[in-house]
Amino acid sequence: MKARPHRSATRADEFFGRPFNGGSPGGSIVRIGAVDIGTNSVRLLVADDDEQRRLRTAHRMGEISRLGEGLDRTGVIDELAATRTLDCIERFVQEAEYSGASRIRVAGTNALRTARNGPDVAHRFSERIGYDVEILTGEEEARLVFMAVLSGLASTQGRSVVVDIGGGSTEVITGEGDECLRVLSLELGCVRLTERFLVEDPPSAMELQRVRDHVRAVYEERLPDLNGTPVDRAVGVGGTVTAFAALDLGLHRYDPARIENHFLPTDRIHAIEAQICGLPLGERRELPGVSRGRADVIPAGSVILTEFVQRFPVPGLHVSTRGLRYGLVLSEARRQVTGEGSPAGF
Repeated sequence: MKARPHRSATRADEFFGRPFNGGSPGGSIVRIGAVDIGTNSVRLLVADDDEQRRLRTAHRMGEISRLGEGLDRTGVIDELAATRTLDCIERFVQEAEYSGASRIRVAGTNALRTARNGPDVAHRFSERIGYDVEILTGEEEARLVFMAVLSGLASTQGRSVVVDIGGGSTEVITGEGDECLRVLSLELGCVRLTERFLVEDPPSAMELQRVRDHVRAVYEERLPDLNGTPVDRAVGVGGTVTAFAALDLGLHRYDPARIENHFLPTDRIHAIEAQICGLPLGERRELPGVSRGRADVIPAGSVILTEFVQRFPVPGLHVSTRGLRYGLVLSEARRQVTGEGSPAGF
C-alpha cells in the first residue's frame, strides 16, 4: 500500500481549548507540536499557547500510512507498513521543527499497543526521529480525545458521550460537564474489521451483516449498561465521522471549519451508510470528503458508527475534527503550566 497524503487548510484564527490557570511563562507564546500515530493514518498538529492562555492552530496535516495493515491476521506490524509510517513520522516531526515548535510529542495508539512487536517498532521510531514515542493505553487515548472534543464545544453542560472510530479500535467516553466519567477502548476499528470480514467489492449484504453482528456483540458485551442511557449530546470524531459530515454538507474539499460541530441526524447517518456500502471501491474513492486512502475501510467504519447511534436515544451526532493530536497539545500545554509529569494530563 502507498501512503496517501490528505492535508487540510487551517485558519490562523482557529482557537481551541478553554483558558486554564497560568499560561505561557512570562506571557510569551510557546509553540507545541503533536504527532498521532494511528493504525490507519498519521496526523500532525502544531499550535501556539498564547499570552491569553488559549491554543491557536498554526498548522495541521495528515497522511494515510496504514501502520496496522495485516495486523489483525498476523499479530505483528509489517516491515513495509512500519517503514512507510516512519517516513511519514519523520517528515511530520521535521515539519513541526521547521514551524518552530519548541515541544513535540509523538504518541502511538492501537497498532503499537496491540502488536507483539509494537514496543520494538516504537523504539525504532524513537531512535530515528530523536523523540520518545509514547504508546498510549486505550484509557489514556480516550481521556485525551475527550479533552480535545470538549475544547470544540460551545457548552459542556450535561452528559456527553463521545465515540472515536479509529483504524484499530473505537474509544467510547462518557462524561458529565468537563468531567470524564467512564472510558472504554473497544477492539473495533475500520481497518481491523475490513481485513477480517470484507472481501467483495462492493461488500455483500452477508459480509456487512457479519460486521454488524460482530459490532453489536462487542457493544452488547462492553456497553450493556449504556444501552438507552439518556445523554444530552453525542459527539463523533475520526476519519469516518468527518467523512460523513463532508458528504452531508456536500463539500468538494475538506473544510474543518465547516465540519466542526456539524450535526448529523440519525436518519442521515443511516442514509449515508447505505450509500457508501452500496458503491464499489472506485466510486467510493470519488466521493467528496472520502480520501482515497480511506475509501477501502469506510464501509466497516460506517457500520461501527450506525450501530453506535442505535444504542443512545439521541437525534443524531455532533461532529468534531479535534482528535488525539489536539488532546496531546492541550495536555502538553497544561503540563508546562502545572509542571505535572502525567503524559495524559489527568
